[in-house]
Amino acid sequence: MDKETKPGRSKALDKLNNNLYMTLKEIIREHVLRYLPAKSLCKFKAVCRDWKLLISNPFFEHSQANFSRSLSGLFGQTPGGVISFIPLDPMAYGVPDPEMKFLPEPVDLLASSNGLLCLRGRTEDKAYYICNPVNQQWKKLPKPEAEHGSFPAVVLVFEPSLLKFETDYQIICAFPSPDFHGAYEFEMYSSTANSWKISPEILFGERPRVLERNGVHLNGVVYWLSNEFSLVGYDLKINRAKLIPCFDLSDSVGVIDGKICTSRKQGRKLIIFVLSNVLGEAKWEKRRLWVNHSNMCPDSSEYTQHVFITGSDLVMFNDGMTIFCYDLKTKETKSIGTESDCNQYNRNGFYVPCVNSLVRLH
Repeated sequence: MDKETKPGRSKALDKLNNNLYMTLKEIIREHVLRYLPAKSLCKFKAVCRDWKLLISNPFFEHSQANFSRSLSGLFGQTPGGVISFIPLDPMAYGVPDPEMKFLPEPVDLLASSNGLLCLRGRTEDKAYYICNPVNQQWKKLPKPEAEHGSFPAVVLVFEPSLLKFETDYQIICAFPSPDFHGAYEFEMYSSTANSWKISPEILFGERPRVLERNGVHLNGVVYWLSNEFSLVGYDLKINRAKLIPCFDLSDSVGVIDGKICTSRKQGRKLIIFVLSNVLGEAKWEKRRLWVNHSNMCPDSSEYTQHVFITGSDLVMFNDGMTIFCYDLKTKETKSIGTESDCNQYNRNGFYVPCVNSLVRLH
């Protein structure tokens, strides 16, 4: 009798025994590679022919896009300047062309989501582009129906799924209403339909409202900060907008522990406001964190600095010259970009978080 069909021996036990005798190379191949960032995987293609074929396989790329979602760094751009990449770890994360010269025209940075970037051309056409800066795949989108203005408040929504091989994404743009002063309208792009659609929803306000460009998405709702001590939320399922009063004036909006947060920083104190919904009413929890680093500017306590909530366990902020990263779990602070770097911080710059992903656009 074949040993694989011995009485009383289950297939699960056989599989377990086989796994126990896997070589280190096989363990890394089957259980580790998919969790690594794209830059590391590009290096590992040189290990052997089998790894090169595996990493280049579209099914592996799809798996990596789902499992490797750790923050890689920030893309940043000064007004009218080129795009740069500020990595958390230069050895682990990187892109071949951070200035996006592979695109057919100079572009402005708008938004990011799980490895994809949304950009807009500077020519008269103002065309929207979606790209993956790692594999340099890109797509030019059809022209929107509405005029979105010079600095559109755009949110890119891309949620990878193991059960869906296609790369489906949405763009949501909030733009000042051409018909109602101080009001905002919304237009959405769907990659499935490859078209834009203006929502019938209009958000009115008692006073003119300005939405910040850095918006976020959580559980089917897109959020932007406004200058009126409030969040603007747009529900993608029911196409409805609402105002959410904020606890205090904040500098950025993001996601921490699966909850919407706003934040600001003054001196060495980082203040985070966590939003919870109690019986349909918005409630805010205030958290104070003290951050410190030997490289911080001595005068940084005298003014408020910009904060980036990255959607993970990391919060980034600057002291006027350097970008620092604060880990909410370890409570450690480290610098990731300095004045001497080519990727230095600029107070007038625009920054979005980045994930090093192999996701394919086509």
